[in-house]
Amino acid sequence: MNKIFVIVLLFFVASCDEVDTIREFDASFKNIKKISFTECLNEELILGRPFFINYVDSSLLIYDDIDDNLFTLIDLNNVDSIYRFGKKGEGVNEFLQVFSMCKLNDDSSIGIYDVYKHSLLEMNINNIKRGIIEFPLIAKDSLNSVNLYVTKYDTKLGIGFYEKNMLSLTGDSIGSNLFFEYPYKDSREKLNDNRLRGMAYQGTICSNLSLDKFVFAVRSAPIFFLYSINKDKIEETYKWFGGYPIYRTEDTGTVRAAPMSGHNKMAFVGVYATDRYIYLLYSGKSFDECNVKAFNGNVIYQMTWAAEPVCKYELDTPITTFCVSDSDSEIYALADKGEVTLVKYVLEK
Repeated sequence: MNKIFVIVLLFFVASCDEVDTIREFDASFKNIKKISFTECLNEELILGRPFFINYVDSSLLIYDDIDDNLFTLIDLNNVDSIYRFGKKGEGVNEFLQVFSMCKLNDDSSIGIYDVYKHSLLEMNINNIKRGIIEFPLIAKDSLNSVNLYVTKYDTKLGIGFYEKNMLSLTGDSIGSNLFFEYPYKDSREKLNDNRLRGMAYQGTICSNLSLDKFVFAVRSAPIFFLYSINKDKIEETYKWFGGYPIYRTEDTGTVRAAPMSGHNKMAFVGVYATDRYIYLLYSGKSFDECNVKAFNGNVIYQMTWAAEPVCKYELDTPITTFCVSDSDSEIYALADKGEVTLVKYVLEK
């Protein structure tokens, strides 16, 4: 009887510790601002199932998985100028499955990663506005990466379910180097195959504008990492653990999976970065309680690249994904208002 009591007590204490850690993180943001959205466009923007939004060259690029046109480009200097383009398919200048968009060295271009084609493609915004719909190949991935990003050193940062690692750095001058492994709570969880842990600890990566720093934030648990990119290596400059996901592993030899518990409270469901700041969109809701709305959030934490708290923004409506202007003056977001709506939040200096 005593042993049973001790086990239950330890579980209760561990759960309280995780809640307290998140509360301490939240309390470290002394500057709290409640902000209200404004409409971005003069007319309603019809969207299907948008997944990503990025700020590039005073424009917004939205990826929509089920629309007839996969991409919508909005010129913020002339909001009446809206461009729709991009088709699904296996042909040239077509996409099978877009998994991410990333910043490039050219301010007028953005990288699009097609995971099924293992290809990182360039999209030039000025060309799109001139009606030139072409997407040159930047890099071909050979490591089965889930996502691929560009660094300032003409190398490519990958994240994937690699055998023993989480991140890769590849380039003509360095070959392929692998770094770090997926998180684990204790020695028992570490015994799980790294690739299976990776499925449980999936998240979002975003670089700064200078392409020499990256943030990786986990969706299923309050965890994030900050990285610095050098010519041939990745350095972990900061990490924060506020809890761990509950999941089980399945590996039949032909099927590999890590089904998540519906009790997990979603954490950082979105992330964006500029040269000055990191922005983390926090949910705090579970799938069991809120269904797919668990992937929405209405709190954005703003931090420096030294992980110093700057501001906690409390939004007046839940959003699904967002981006930030290069000047850190506006947040553009897709809000969940029954129908997905494009909104803007102005950030006071």
